[in-house]
Formats: sequence, C-alpha cells, structure tokens
Amino acid sequence: MVNLDGRYTVSATTKNSAEALKAAIQCKPDVIILEPELDNEDGLALIPVLLEKTKAKIIIYTGSKNPKILDEAVVRGARGIINKTEPTDTLLKAIEKIHLGELWLNRNATSRILMQIAQANSPVELSTEQKKLKTLTVKEEKVTRAIQMYSENTLKEIADKLHISEHTLRNHLASTYDKLGVRNRLELYVFCGKYQKTDNPDHHPKRRATDD
Repeated sequence: MVNLDGRYTVSATTKNSAEALKAAIQCKPDVIILEPELDNEDGLALIPVLLEKTKAKIIIYTGSKNPKILDEAVVRGARGIINKTEPTDTLLKAIEKIHLGELWLNRNATSRILMQIAQANSPVELSTEQKKLKTLTVKEEKVTRAIQMYSENTLKEIADKLHISEHTLRNHLASTYDKLGVRNRLELYVFCGKYQKTDNPDHHPKRRATDD
C-alpha cells in the first residue's frame, strides 16, 4: 500500500530490533513504522535508540488498545499511534502529517499524556520536616549546616568559623530549636542530617555510622 503511493518508498522491512536498527542507520528513512509487539523483545525500548541513531520520525502501528502502552510509546518519542483496526489509508495520512512535523494522536491520548507531563512537572509536596526547615532564616540555615559540618567542635569554635559571637550563635540555635521542634544540638544534628538537602556534597554533614 505504501509503495503504491507515489510519494513514498519502503526502504526496508525488518523482523527484530537488531535488524531494524541496522537498516535504519543504513537507509536513513524519514519515517519509521514500528510494530512494538516484537517476539521476545520490547519494541518500545527501540524507540529512543532509533531516535538517537537516526533523524526519522516514528509511527507506532499496533493492534494493542492498552492506553498505558500507547502513552508510553509517545512519551519515549513516537510521533503518532495507528491502530490496525483503523482504515488502511489512515496510515498514509498519518505518514504525511508526521513527516511534516505534526503529531497523530487522538484527543483522549493527548489529554492523558498532557496530564502525565503536568503531574511529572508539578512540585513535590514537602514533608512536615522539610516545611519546618523552610521557616529558617538564611542565618539560621547557615548555623544548622555549620553544626553538622563541625560536629566535634565547641560552640565557641563554630562561632569563630562563622565570624559571629558565641552569644549570637546561641540565639540562632534557640530560635532554630523552637522552629524545628528539637531540644538540643544532638537532636538538631540528627534532624538536619536526615532532612536538610544540599546541592554541594562538600557542605553536607559527614554522618557517623552510629547516627540514626
């Protein structure tokens, strides 16, 4: 059917992932029609590999009506889904549109996939402990990290490293204890070691094996 349409030429057909990848690299097709139900192989896993090795746009041609499988194909990079129960000329229409850079998805699939993307990009709800940490001022947070970094030092020594007085350090600690619901320096150390994240591993507490 595809060959009978003067606009297209079938450059190769294959039966497994290895053959498909080899043919795709050699033939450099504009569009790849992929049947994901391969024998003993996950056809969906082939999608990102084909996209990496070629510039082809991928159409999934399948008899499956499982929405999870179809949505996964699109998430992995397929540009369209054609079910084998649809009229055969639908495939030709899809090839045309996808070759022009469009997607070929029904409304239900589009809605589901957009919802998945929105959920994946939505902010993760903070735990109670993380919410408490968010209440700390910049100076208080700096103090908590110093307490973790210099756990073996005295408060006077930690205050010197922070270039503040010991009295100021104790005031910051008292406020921090109240905000985090801890009673002393040890509990603060354990609390922050568990729940305080950092982008710089050099400024992360060196947890001891005996710490819970």
